[in-house]
Amino acid sequence: MVTPDGQSTMLGQWRVVLKQAEDAARAGRIDEALALASRPDVVDSRSMVRLRDRLGLDLVGRAARRASADDLVGAIDDLRVAEGLNVAPDILASARLSLADQVAGEIRANLDAGDPSRAVDRIDGLAKHKIGGPTLRRSRELAEAWRSALGEARRGEFARALEALDTADRLAGEIARGALAATRRDVEARRRAASPAIERLYSALAEGKWAETLAAAEAVIEVVPDHPAARQARARAWQQIAAIPPGSATFPSLGGARTVAVGLGAESNSTPVLTPSSPVNHAEVAAPPRVAGPSGRFLLWVDAVGGYLVCLDDAIVLGRAGTESRADVPLLGDLSRRHAVVVRDADGSGYRIQAVQATFVNGKAVSEAPLVDGDVIRLGSNVELEFRRPSPFSATARLRVVSRHRLPLAVDGVILMAETCIIGSNRQAHIAAPGLDGPVVLYRQGGGLCCRAPGSFEVDGHPGSGRAPITLSSGVVGDGFSFSLEPLVHPSANV
Repeated sequence: MVTPDGQSTMLGQWRVVLKQAEDAARAGRIDEALALASRPDVVDSRSMVRLRDRLGLDLVGRAARRASADDLVGAIDDLRVAEGLNVAPDILASARLSLADQVAGEIRANLDAGDPSRAVDRIDGLAKHKIGGPTLRRSRELAEAWRSALGEARRGEFARALEALDTADRLAGEIARGALAATRRDVEARRRAASPAIERLYSALAEGKWAETLAAAEAVIEVVPDHPAARQARARAWQQIAAIPPGSATFPSLGGARTVAVGLGAESNSTPVLTPSSPVNHAEVAAPPRVAGPSGRFLLWVDAVGGYLVCLDDAIVLGRAGTESRADVPLLGDLSRRHAVVVRDADGSGYRIQAVQATFVNGKAVSEAPLVDGDVIRLGSNVELEFRRPSPFSATARLRVVSRHRLPLAVDGVILMAETCIIGSNRQAHIAAPGLDGPVVLYRQGGGLCCRAPGSFEVDGHPGSGRAPITLSSGVVGDGFSFSLEPLVHPSANV
């Protein structure tokens, strides 16, 4: 029961709790005091209401102290709790503005380091907690213009990139002058380097010279990584001169056209042949038994995006490329033919790597180790691959070569496909395709593969809607997307 003045009459318990809460508050134990003052049996007491009001102001003060000690997360949490205690809006606004001013130095450091994307992400993250102000707004406008310039330069839109840099310069004042100047020099250098390569690309396309087209496209992409015409031309050129018909055993050599292998290093004196792997000995690598369904490898060419080597098995051999290689992922480097094996757990919960020769994960030598998103695998002395699992809802993983080494074929990455392979514009896509309005999903069904996409599309010239079965040699065309699959079959399969 509660008396007319709001106090509990239950054996005067509220007085005991009030004293404990006040003692905790005087000792600076704000969280303990608040927990006591919020107990259900005393929460409506007027004394407790007044105490919670004081604790709200104490939280605002502690937020300022935490921010000064670089505990931004704690400061934001204190202000959130204070808002729940109905601290006056003007007090909260002033505290948040002060917090924003303190964070501005960190944002400026990101900009001085030439990292506008990190600055934008940081400011947007703070905005979700109502932390903002004129300084952060101006910094965001600067960072967004700068980030836009970098994106335009990667696509080869140099005029737009320089216009965005002009905007960034006007907003910068004295911030990041050196880093902005460095970006401008880089954009100008890219434009000078890309111009003749782009001319060669369009000339080769016009004449239908596919080997020259491929070499020119690679030269453009080396300077302008996201150049849409070059990426599309590269995919088309590979389909024309390096297409793999069903049952083919190898990628065809381009007759010594060494310029095709841009960035491959000096391990080989001619264009290598990528030989498909023989079936992996699962007992040898302690791999789980495969579930029913497709196996092996295939090439996935996504128009205007790039090409990918897709591995379907649960155990994938990493090793040296060569005519006698049996590696699923053959790499041009100083490696053993069978250097390490990446194994997917039977339940799809994770991956692990098993070393056959010297193997490192995040710089630490391993004989066997689990793999998590973001790990860097080093094979031998200098071949490095990044392991990514972009979607928490899919066991599919992606490998990207981060050292200067490459596969013999100019693919953009390796997909370790479990149940699905997502092509889309969001961060959870296994293959990034910025122009897609909705995701396109390849997935296992029974003993084969299917495609799911928004709206209607065609598979091998036949109309489909929503979803349809595909083969390892299918071509799929939809609204705003198209891709094709090409199988890799071991020579013994044709005997």
